[in-house]
Amino acid sequence: MASAIAASLNLGFTSSRHTTWNSCSRNQLRGVGAAAEAGILTKTPTPGRHLKIQQNDASNHAFIQSKKGNPPVMPAVITPGGPLDLSTVLFRNRIIFIGQPINSQVAQLVISQLVTLATIDQDADILVYLNCPGGSTYSVLAIYDCMSWIKPKVGTVCFGIAASQGALLLAGGEKGMRYAMPNSRIMIHQPQSGCGGHVEDVRRQVNEAVQSRHKIDKMYAAFTGQSLDKVQQYTERDRFLSVSEAMEFGLIDGVLETEY
Repeated sequence: MASAIAASLNLGFTSSRHTTWNSCSRNQLRGVGAAAEAGILTKTPTPGRHLKIQQNDASNHAFIQSKKGNPPVMPAVITPGGPLDLSTVLFRNRIIFIGQPINSQVAQLVISQLVTLATIDQDADILVYLNCPGGSTYSVLAIYDCMSWIKPKVGTVCFGIAASQGALLLAGGEKGMRYAMPNSRIMIHQPQSGCGGHVEDVRRQVNEAVQSRHKIDKMYAAFTGQSLDKVQQYTERDRFLSVSEAMEFGLIDGVLETEY
């Protein structure tokens, strides 16, 4: 599946099962894609970094390397209805970006995008980019349930930070399609909860928080292949991981490596 993520970054590889990854190239993120086909691209973007895939012989994980090139540019797309915003360009290329704490409003938007993309094409992959410090456990679980429920495979890529429930969402991507940029950080821990109110209410809230922790620990164990005891040891307190440590633990499958 490393060839699939490589194709999404315009490496010239094509997935054997899906073709959407090949359509999600960096040039298309700059407004090529559908806009170029329609003849509405105002300016051809400067080519970005050229990437190549390198298999890590010591493990089943893959690294993708690149050489320095021209920096990416914002999409210059003019449509009959007005300028095309960046989020629309990403959505048309089946890319969802989560760059904020996940609450019910963010979850509603992401779930709507996932369901819509699944309705448009049930056989094409979806890619979720994460730069997320965490968020509501319920909201993140709602997104994960949707990712698991829809037919398209959903890959995840971490940019910057995937912490707390953001790390859970990163690890919950399709096996073989979970990646991180080289300078990313991943942090896992047990859920946090603030209790208040009557004594009986506090007792029930604590019980709910304990059940949530058990549920999430079991999910991490399933995502990573680690024992439940080891997962509980890692999540007892804030555990910050480098991309290599996260890959060794099983939270991600590979690193998108840049060659400088």
